[in-house]
Amino acid sequence: MTIYMPASPGFTACRFGLETNTQKWESPLTKNVQRVLLGGGRWMATYTLPRMNRSDAAYWQAFLMQLEGGVNTFYGFDPDARNPRGVATGTPLVKGASQTGSTLLIDGCTANVTGWLMPGDYFACNGQMHMITTRADTNGSGETTLNFKAAMRNSPADNAVVTVRDTTCTMILTDDNQTVWQTGTRLGIYEGMSFSGVEVF
Repeated sequence: MTIYMPASPGFTACRFGLETNTQKWESPLTKNVQRVLLGGGRWMATYTLPRMNRSDAAYWQAFLMQLEGGVNTFYGFDPDARNPRGVATGTPLVKGASQTGSTLLIDGCTANVTGWLMPGDYFACNGQMHMITTRADTNGSGETTLNFKAAMRNSPADNAVVTVRDTTCTMILTDDNQTVWQTGTRLGIYEGMSFSGVEVF
């Protein structure tokens, strides 16, 4: 079961980013280092909430309780980038099956747009969230090639939907000890809670 986070109150801080999976070998003779990028890059986040009264904190308590540690999943996201900087209009769809790697040809976008998506914008497709690394401009047919990280884990089908607003990834709590809250010197006022998640696939 995948659970949505409560809408309010908003976070006071968030640490969000991509854990890249790499491997390196260093020669004991020459100290030459060989590096390789592996699959399995995943999003990680730590969310921090403000001080709350019980009526607000109860929603977050219930959310954490529903996760039951690392059993159930939740929709994680970067709270500072819920909407793209680019125009991102139209109905974007994957153009062509069997695409792999860190580029994706799509169509269905508004035609002839400079900055349809901008570096740092997110999009989601085929159950995976990605960040745009170079500006995506559309041509007269509403097509563009997206350049992004992390690489696709699986090839999306032709005409698969590309989501460019309110993008999320599926996360679990990083351990079973995060369903915890604390009141301050005044009972009924909850100190800022925080919890951490990692993408699961």
